[in-house]
Amino acid sequence: EADDLDVEGGDDMDLRLARLQFLLDRRAELLCSVRLRQNPHNVHEWHKRVKIFEEQDAPDKVIKAFAEAVQTVDPVKADGKPHTLWVAFARYYEDNDDCDSARDILERATQVPYRTVEDLAQVWCEYAEMELRHDEFEKALALLTRAVQVSDRVLRMKAADVTNLPVQQRVWKNTKVWSMLADLEESLGTLESTQEVYERMIELKVVTPQIMLNYAHMLEEAKHFEKSFSVLEKGVNSFEWPFSKDLWLTYLNKFVERYQGTKIERARDLFEQALGKIPATEAKPVYLKYALLEEEHGLMKNAMAVYDRAAKSIDIKERYNLYIEYINKATEFFGVTKTRPIYESAVQNVAQGQIMDIAVRYADLERTLGEVDRARAIYVYGSQYCDPGKEAELWDRWHAFEVRHGNEDTFREMLRIKRSVSLQFDQRHVSTSDTAQGLIEQGPSAKKQKMSNDMEALERQMMEGEMGMMQNAPSQSKGGDIVQTGGEEPSAPAAKNTDEIDIDDDDDDDDA
Repeated sequence: EADDLDVEGGDDMDLRLARLQFLLDRRAELLCSVRLRQNPHNVHEWHKRVKIFEEQDAPDKVIKAFAEAVQTVDPVKADGKPHTLWVAFARYYEDNDDCDSARDILERATQVPYRTVEDLAQVWCEYAEMELRHDEFEKALALLTRAVQVSDRVLRMKAADVTNLPVQQRVWKNTKVWSMLADLEESLGTLESTQEVYERMIELKVVTPQIMLNYAHMLEEAKHFEKSFSVLEKGVNSFEWPFSKDLWLTYLNKFVERYQGTKIERARDLFEQALGKIPATEAKPVYLKYALLEEEHGLMKNAMAVYDRAAKSIDIKERYNLYIEYINKATEFFGVTKTRPIYESAVQNVAQGQIMDIAVRYADLERTLGEVDRARAIYVYGSQYCDPGKEAELWDRWHAFEVRHGNEDTFREMLRIKRSVSLQFDQRHVSTSDTAQGLIEQGPSAKKQKMSNDMEALERQMMEGEMGMMQNAPSQSKGGDIVQTGGEEPSAPAAKNTDEIDIDDDDDDDDA
């Protein structure tokens, strides 16, 4: 060839350009060949090679590439999904109106020793879908029935031994093939034949929660309600939480919708079974449905008991909303006075960040009922969880409450508690910051000594503050004059307290 190109005195430029163009046109094909020589089991490269020939409109090369691919690729060593080569090969013949050749290819594909059962199951499903596209419904049904056949010898084997069998003897464990067979039976067969398929799936333990829901829905549409409930009963007993969540919710909804209050005892038993198997922290929807059942078809007293159980057992983050609903129901059916025990339970069981709101609501209730002392005690309890610098709502309400219903002593007590709580939050923040910083600087060896010193200093500071307040606190004599509790002379007037209220002395002037 070199001699041909070296033409003395001739112009070989056109020849050279033609050969260059020929190489450029074949560049993708040649590059693909190089990559396949490096890894002949690369499924993606075989698909690219076929696509190159399809773009060239060369059917002979396409068929040859497919044939070479399915013969070369080892399913065990394949880089990709080898079954896609067989499916694409058959689809090429199908698109060219040669269904017999497509069936032959797919039939051969079902005998390939694939690496996973999923690959073989996909081949069977594609085979059946091809028959459906050509309206060969009976053939598709027969194919899937043949795919899920299993011998008694295999069923008697241990699970560990079954995993060592070829994929052709394990395809009966694939739910995708079974689901497609059940759909075809439901569309083409009778109710009895479809039930046989579903029952066989349950017997072989290849069902999923969704398959059980489909089975129950089919029976419900056929007006076999008790059989539908029986299927749901099998489902909730076969799967653990959280896989049984949709089964339980469907079962309870359908049963209550069907029988309402006519079988109230059976419905209660179902709810109790559900609550026994569902984790308490995730049982809020079931509790709400249970309470609604008792409210509409049972006893309101039982509904309140359900709310009470739910409020004490569900996740603490969801208790606040449930308590609010509980309180609203109790107010509606039993009156506001029956909500006191609910409020008392709520302030003890909700998250700390929500105690303030519950306390404010509870105090407003007691104030409305004229129970001033009870409202003040609630404010005192709730104030221990509210930082005056960040959560001012409770303190503002308490301030307005004392201005309207209190006296000098109660107002001063409110201010004292406010200062004490503010000091506690400030010391907690400062102590935590100082301890963390000290531990970082001094290292782990000084951790125990540092914590001990900080705790002693905090206790000493709090003790000194309390003793000082006790010694300096003024008291009232029987006549109403303020006297010093100690024997010392009164000291110089202190700085004006911005939180102190202005109390008129008109009454004292009149007495004088």
